[in-house]
Amino acid sequence: MRSRLTIGLVSLGLVFGLAPLSRAPIEIRTVVANPEPVIIEVPKPKLELSDLPLSWQKLAMCESSGRINAVSGTRKQFQGLFQIEYPRTWVAHGGPKDLAPKDATVMQQFYVALRIYVDRSSKPWPYCGKFLKEEYGR
Repeated sequence: MRSRLTIGLVSLGLVFGLAPLSRAPIEIRTVVANPEPVIIEVPKPKLELSDLPLSWQKLAMCESSGRINAVSGTRKQFQGLFQIEYPRTWVAHGGPKDLAPKDATVMQQFYVALRIYVDRSSKPWPYCGKFLKEEYGR
């Protein structure tokens, strides 16, 4: 025990003894406790089609001509920028049950489309998926 203490003190002395003497400024800050919490509201960023990666912009232009509320299919089941099948594929990949893709924001549609892509690659977009293959190679 004694030798460990001696070694520790000696090494501590070496560290401080060999360190160059420099006069670095020391900053002291005072912290004042605020009794009332401060609430800052940060608006959610509004994502536009032009904010998406280029390959996803091309996919959206190919699938829906860039229309966020596009609807197609015999039963009007393909909706939104990426023509996501509603309700089955939309809900299975995280889309809200009570909100159709044609009524969702670009952010919500992009989120679901990314999850579909991770799960099924570009297969849900048989023709337009070539734009994703160019970028991601899947």
